[in-house]
Amino acid sequence: MRERYFNLYDLAPAAILTLSETGVILEANFAVAALLGAKKALLVKHPLSGFVHPEDRDLFSRYCRRFLAKKAPPSLELRMLRADAPPFWARLDQTLGHGADGALLRRVVLSDITERVQAQEDLLRLRAAVDHAHDGIAGADMEGRLQFVNQSWAKMHGYAQGELIGQPMSISHTPEQMEKDVIPFNKKALAKGSWTGEVGHVRKDGTTFATWMSSTLLYDAEGKVAGFIGMANDITEWRREEDALARILNEREAILKAIPDLFYRLDAEMNLQDWNEVFERVSGHPPEKLKGMNALEFFKTDKKIAAEGIKEAVEKGQAYRTAKLLTRRGEEIPIFWSAAALRESDGRLQGIVGIGRDLRAA
Repeated sequence: MRERYFNLYDLAPAAILTLSETGVILEANFAVAALLGAKKALLVKHPLSGFVHPEDRDLFSRYCRRFLAKKAPPSLELRMLRADAPPFWARLDQTLGHGADGALLRRVVLSDITERVQAQEDLLRLRAAVDHAHDGIAGADMEGRLQFVNQSWAKMHGYAQGELIGQPMSISHTPEQMEKDVIPFNKKALAKGSWTGEVGHVRKDGTTFATWMSSTLLYDAEGKVAGFIGMANDITEWRREEDALARILNEREAILKAIPDLFYRLDAEMNLQDWNEVFERVSGHPPEKLKGMNALEFFKTDKKIAAEGIKEAVEKGQAYRTAKLLTRRGEEIPIFWSAAALRESDGRLQGIVGIGRDLRAA
C-alpha cells in the first residue's frame, strides 16, 4: 500500500508537495521537479520560499503566517523561480494535515498560471487603451442595451460611465435620429458585418451633434451575433469648419463673378490653376484646355514682357505690365496685368495671383 501510494503521489500529473509547518519541503513529486526545473531529490529539506521570487517572498511569508492562523484563504498567486528559465506565475492551493507523528503538515498543489496572468494583463492593457481612447467606444447587446462605454463616449454624451451601463442605446439618440440614422445604420451593419457612416447623437442636456461612426458585430463562442461594438468621433468642429469653408468658397465664387476683369492664379511652375468666367470668355479657351496651361502660352508678340513681369513678381512680390493676350482664335488683345506672389508660411513660392484689365473696354 505504501508503494502504491508513493507511485500515485510521484506520478500524479499535478505538481504536489508536502511542507512542514515552517515551510520546508518534505515531499515533492516529479511534476514539482519539472515545474521548478530541479531534481526531485534536491528539493527535499529545502524551504519552498527559496523558489519564490525575491520580490514576492515577504508576501509569501505573511500569507503563510495568516494561513496557519486560519486567517487567509487556501490559495495564493505569486511569482516563482525556475532553474535556467524566466520566473513564472504560480498558484498555490494549500490544505492542513498531520503526519504519522502528529506534526502539522501543509499539503500544496502548485499550478503554472503564467498564460492566464499574461492574458489578464493583456486584457487589462487593452481595456485601459480602449477606456482612454480619443474616440468614443461603446458595446451593446442584441436588445440594444449598453454593456460597455469608454470615458470618451460618456463625456461626449454628458454622462458618467456608470450612468450609461444597462441603458438602451436610444439614450444617446433622439427619436428622430433613431428612425433616420440609427435603425438604418444597424440594419446595414447586420447585413454586412460592419458599417461606417454619419449618425446623429444627443447629449444629456438635449443638444444634438453629428458623429462619424463605425460599427462591427460581436459574436459569441458558438458564432452567433451577440451584439455591436461601435466607435464614434464627434465631427461637430469638422462640420463647422466645413460649413465655414463652404461659405468662403461661395463668397469667393460670388466675388469672382462680380469682377469685370480677368482673374487668374498660377502655381509655382507658372501653370494656370484657377480663373474666372471673364478670363475664359476673353481667351476663348474651354475649361479643359485652360487647366494647366503655362502662363507664357497666352502670349506671342509680348511673351518677353510677360516673362519679365512674372520674374519681377516672384522677386519683388508684385509687378505690373501691359502685354497682349493671345486668344484661341489667334487674336492679340491688349491687357494691363497685375501680379502678386503667393508664398507658404516658410517662404516657399506657392504661385502668382493677379488681375488683367481689357484695355479695349477703356
